[in-house]
Amino acid sequence: MGNTHCNMSAVVVLILLTFILRGQGLCATVIDFDTVAEKAVRHSQEVRMSDIDIRISQSAKKEALSTFYPLLSVRWNSGYVKDLTDGTAQVTSVGDVILLENTMFQNALSLGIGYDLYDFGAKDKRVFIAYRDVDLRMTIYAQSVRNVKVKVLSVYSDLLLAWKELAAKKELLGLYRELSAVKERLFVAGRIAKVEMTDDALNVVKTLDEIDGVTLRVNELLHELSVYTGEDYVIEDLEVKGFSEEKEAPGNFRVDASPEWRMYELAIEKKRAEIEALERERYPKFAFNSNYTWYGQDLKRFNASIENMRSRNFFVGLSVTMPLFDGFKSSANIEKARLEMERLKIEKEKKVAELRSRQARLSDASRLYGMEMKNRQEMLAKTGEKLAMVERLAEQKIAGQKDRLIEKIEMVNRRLELAKASITKVSAVKELKLLTGEVR
Repeated sequence: MGNTHCNMSAVVVLILLTFILRGQGLCATVIDFDTVAEKAVRHSQEVRMSDIDIRISQSAKKEALSTFYPLLSVRWNSGYVKDLTDGTAQVTSVGDVILLENTMFQNALSLGIGYDLYDFGAKDKRVFIAYRDVDLRMTIYAQSVRNVKVKVLSVYSDLLLAWKELAAKKELLGLYRELSAVKERLFVAGRIAKVEMTDDALNVVKTLDEIDGVTLRVNELLHELSVYTGEDYVIEDLEVKGFSEEKEAPGNFRVDASPEWRMYELAIEKKRAEIEALERERYPKFAFNSNYTWYGQDLKRFNASIENMRSRNFFVGLSVTMPLFDGFKSSANIEKARLEMERLKIEKEKKVAELRSRQARLSDASRLYGMEMKNRQEMLAKTGEKLAMVERLAEQKIAGQKDRLIEKIEMVNRRLELAKASITKVSAVKELKLLTGEVR
């Protein structure tokens, strides 16, 4: 009894392990467009670089804002002067150089403050440029995210089309094999010619070849998708989900809501502010300066020169700086900035025209594929009605089985055509919504 109980337990364990292993084998990886697009955005080097560019521009903005604060500085000078004339020379000043008459140790500590009082708004324009640069980098980031999603959408659409075709070809292969067997029986019975039987055998071989071609195409698209997401996909352990239902394409396409429009607007604003800053930098610049100095000296000992440090002087002053002539450098820079702004305006016109053209093509494609879907649906319904009639009239005869299989094959082809039209239409609508900014 004990052995019997042990044997039964072992059998139960084996059965459970079998079910577990089968369950693991049936657990396929399911991918859908939204998840794949989000992974691609997170993995995209372009998006990550755009994010870093935002932080770089924010640091540059802080640097520009620093010009509104006073500049505090401290300076320490310590030195030893050796008089080589044995005290016979007098104090001499040659330009900015002062030649002392004694051998001594000396130390000086100076605390200074400087502040730009007024520059006719040139500094404000530089800060404005820094703020606009942050906005520009954020817009480029949004464009990068959108571009990644559009690229992934194109690959995923092709993958989904190939996936549907592969499933249809596999279903057709079974039907063609069954039809070939039926026609072989009809040929043996003398009901059909050998040529008709051979045609269906050729269809089986042709479908096998098509399955190999579509499988290769699916693998290529999976590798391409892996480049965007950074994940590996295996066709034997994969399920590709279709697109979620989409409403009709948006009717009004606002170019001024697109990242491209915003990018060029910001770039033109930056360039206009740069021109104004260059012009105002030619005006006088007023600044405040103050300095407080401690000084100590000793003829023999360094430590004593530090101990003897006392307040020496205090300075407060205003300065006015105005460039009189710079070899026409500022004029050349202003002219260059103006030409660059005109170029940006022309580039903006070109980009807007391209966006409008792309939107029009997608709208037309969406509308045409919508009409094609209706036609495919009607054809599929008619094929379904015909298949139902054939199945009712078959009466278990060999000839009836042939007609039923032919109609089933037609039904599979019609479903595939409808699926392709639906995928292409939804893909066009999604791309159009990405361009209009409706999909985030």
